Order: sequence, then C-alpha cells, then structure tokens
Amino acid sequence: MSEVGAVQIPVYNRSDPALWFIMCESTFKLAVPKPITESVTKFNYVVSHLPPEVASLVRDILMNPDATDPYTHLKTELINRSGESSQQEIRQLLSGEELSTRKLSELLKNMKCRAETLKVPETFMLELFLQRLPTSVQTILAAVTDLTLDKAAEISDRILEVTPVPMEIHAVNKNNSNSMEEKLLCKRKIECTN
Repeated sequence: MSEVGAVQIPVYNRSDPALWFIMCESTFKLAVPKPITESVTKFNYVVSHLPPEVASLVRDILMNPDATDPYTHLKTELINRSGESSQQEIRQLLSGEELSTRKLSELLKNMKCRAETLKVPETFMLELFLQRLPTSVQTILAAVTDLTLDKAAEISDRILEVTPVPMEIHAVNKNNSNSMEEKLLCKRKIECTN
C-alpha cells in the first residue's frame, strides 16, 4: 500500500473556522496518490496545524479524542467554541458592517456570511442591506421592482461606479440626500452637454 504524501493544510482562519475546515476537506480530497478519508488521519493533520491558542480551546478533545470519529467531533467542537455565539452574530449583523472603501457587493457577502447560521429571511437581509447604503443609492433602488438581495448589490455597485460618492460622507451625514441628488443631476447635465 502506498503512503499518502504530505498534505498542504491552509493557515488556520480565526475569523471563520467553518470555512477553514471546508478548505482542509478540499485539501484532503486532493491528496496524492489517493484522498484522505480516515477520520484519525484528518484529525492528526488538523491538530498539527492548529495554533497553540486555538488548540487550547479544544484541549479536552485533543487529550481524549472521540473513539469513533475524532475528526468530525473536533471540527464540530472547534467551530462551536471559537466562533461567535448566535447573540454576538445577531448583534454584529444588526449593528452593521462598515462600508469603508469596499464594494457594496462585498458588504453584502460579509453580511450574508454572518447571517448564514442564523437563517435570516432574505427580506430582512434586504432591509438591513438597504439601510447601510448611501441615501442616493437607496433612492434609486426604491424605483426597482422585484428587488432581490443580489440584484440590489449589483445595481448599487454599478451606481457607485458611475457616480462615485465618498462613503465617509454618508456615514457622517445621512440627511444629506438632497445635495447628493443635486450633485448627481448636475454631473449628468454636464455629461449630456459634452
């Protein structure tokens, strides 16, 4: 029987342990000459790549691994112990992600990631997402029928590509929608005359 060569496990992702395990599992499937399927082998690979402070979170499991499926048990417990609690995730989702300089579709991806385990209805997610948008973008999206979450993000990105608006203005002064609309109209008039 041929041995499995060394597997390149990704660096542990503290902010998203569930995603890290998905990446590890893909790595196990790509092992040469054959995929790694044994729970004990997966367990040993994962344990050997955990940062010490993360390993201490699951010390009891590392000291006494599950006899039937050590990898799945470790995975479940590590995600539960190192991830945010449901209350923290809800609080973060409601308090809002920062827009900063990223695209609005990136903001939506982060919001969806936070809401994933909470099973938040799409209509509620759409409302939360719209609240984070600049007022001028909200105004335009209000005219769109059958607006879905992904469609809102795509249109928002296109609006800001055409009419770049500094995000910090909206974070400081949300009541400035009239001047933003005036700037938009002025810019379009200038473009039409050229």
